[in-house]
Amino acid sequence: MSKRIGIFVDTSDLYHKIRRKFENKLCYERYFDIVAEWGEIKWAFAYGMQIEREARGFISCLTTAGFHVRFKRPRIIHCEDREIKRCEWGVGITIDIVEALEEFDVVVLGSSNSDLIPLIKWIRSQGREVIILACGVPKNMKDAANSVVEITEDYLEEEEEDEAE
Repeated sequence: MSKRIGIFVDTSDLYHKIRRKFENKLCYERYFDIVAEWGEIKWAFAYGMQIEREARGFISCLTTAGFHVRFKRPRIIHCEDREIKRCEWGVGITIDIVEALEEFDVVVLGSSNSDLIPLIKWIRSQGREVIILACGVPKNMKDAANSVVEITEDYLEEEEEDEAE
C-alpha cells in the first residue's frame, strides 16, 4: 500500500536558506516530483507572501507544479534605512496539518524553522511520520523528525545558458 503524503512548504524559508547556500532557487516541480516517488500526494500546500501582485508568476509556477497556494501580505518593519518583510506561516501550517492529519501517513515539511518542533512532535505522537525536506535544518529539528532530507543542487533550477556565448 502506498503511503499517503501531505506536503507543507514555507516558500520564504526555503528561498532564503537556499539562496544563502547555493545562490540559486528551488525548482518546485522537481521537489514535488521527488516527494511523489515516496507515495501518493494527497495535499500539497505552498505558503508565501506578496504585497501587491508581484508574486503572480511564482504562484502560477507553484500551481503548475501541483501545489495549492496560500499567500498573504507581509508585516513590514522599518529598521533604520532598511525595510524588512516578515510573513509568519507557522500557525497557518499547523492548522492545515491538524485539520487534515487523518488524510496522511507522512507529513513532509518544507521548512527549517525550529518553531515547528512542537508541531513535529505532535504529528509523531499521532502515529504519523514526519520528513523534513528543506535546507539548513538545525539539529533540534533533525532530532524531532523521523527523517531529514537536505536539499541539494539536484533540487535547484537549472542555470540558464548565457546566449552571448
